[in-house]
Amino acid sequence: MTIKEKTIIIYRQSDPKSKPKYERYKVPLTPGMTVLDALFYIQDYYDHTLAFRYSCRGAICGSCGLTINKFPQLACKTQVDPIELKKHARVPELIFGELSDWDKENEILIEPLPNMTIIKDLIVDMKPFWIFYREVKPYFDREITDVAPESSQTFEDARRIEQLVYCILCGLCWTCPVSGKNKNYLGPPALAKAFRFIDDTRVSNEHRKVIYDKAMQENSVSACEKIFACNAVCPKGVMPGTAIDKIRKLEKK
Repeated sequence: MTIKEKTIIIYRQSDPKSKPKYERYKVPLTPGMTVLDALFYIQDYYDHTLAFRYSCRGAICGSCGLTINKFPQLACKTQVDPIELKKHARVPELIFGELSDWDKENEILIEPLPNMTIIKDLIVDMKPFWIFYREVKPYFDREITDVAPESSQTFEDARRIEQLVYCILCGLCWTCPVSGKNKNYLGPPALAKAFRFIDDTRVSNEHRKVIYDKAMQENSVSACEKIFACNAVCPKGVMPGTAIDKIRKLEKK
């Protein structure tokens, strides 16, 4: 019996200053195998030093965001066979290292998330991501009393922010070209979270203004160039770029 295999090409870099390279591994296919499963196999049977992040394995935590076949995706949500070659006109070409012999039809290419400093292999430095996220103060400011309006919302109010609540902070939307060229740009995830709380009826007017002012500072909403690559790659349909545009429209009211 012939075992069906898939060749996986992985971006390897031992530290931020070392020269990157690509390595190939053959992985035996199993039913329902995901890219994350393939990475585990490679780590177990080929190279235990392979570095990548993961946690829930259920497309909820956002830890396993990677660039798969040149398109940012969640490794735990992406099937190895068959694998879809995703493309979108709004997503720029993502180049990490020199690779001239990739067989797109038969090989899976795995690289880190774009526009972030690479720490090792597929692990990037998320520190700036979380600094910008905390910058907009995306949280409730009320004491926990379980008294409305803290814990009570109309169905319509809850439905209005539902799409934004789905954000799992995976970092895929840092594919945004603005995040690549402006290291001070707060970025789609932080600004989408900002609007999620600006538009939440349970947030006090005082705290809403704090969040809004943070979102309207330099290198925030005004820096967005409306490319909407963030909308194209979001695995949860949050539409961060649309949220940023809604903050921009609030300014005109």
